[in-house]
Amino acid sequence: MGYETTAFRCSGCGSALLMPNPDGTLTCAYCGTTYEITGRTCTRCGAINPPEAEHCVRCGSVLDLVGFILQSRLQTTTQERLEQIRAEASRLKEEAEAASQERLRRWWAAEEERRRALAAAQAERDRQERMLLIGALILAAVVILGILIYLLVTALPAP
Repeated sequence: MGYETTAFRCSGCGSALLMPNPDGTLTCAYCGTTYEITGRTCTRCGAINPPEAEHCVRCGSVLDLVGFILQSRLQTTTQERLEQIRAEASRLKEEAEAASQERLRRWWAAEEERRRALAAAQAERDRQERMLLIGALILAAVVILGILIYLLVTALPAP
């Protein structure tokens, strides 16, 4: 059975589905290209180890996933694991709370900016309405003045 790798891709077809071979090589399931595995990288310290190594040559960590999980479980007691989980839960809760507070702060800032923009737009509309009202009053005054002048001119006897 093949396995998907994220670190290695076939240079021939780009596939991540590589099949392990008994000789320690990998073969691409799609195009058949064979790759030699030159070492195993330790997830804890990053050291390159021989392909057959079960423990890291630098730090002694278990190199396979199952062994790593077993080793971590055997090294800590149930009480220690519970304390670690509680500490991790507290840290995660604090991070979530901080992220929530930051989102709320950004939301309030955006809301305040929106309110300022609405207030500015309302003030501009009010100013325009006042200008229209003043213009209408001036026009009405000119019309009334024109009518009065017309009435005066027509009411006066002709010389």
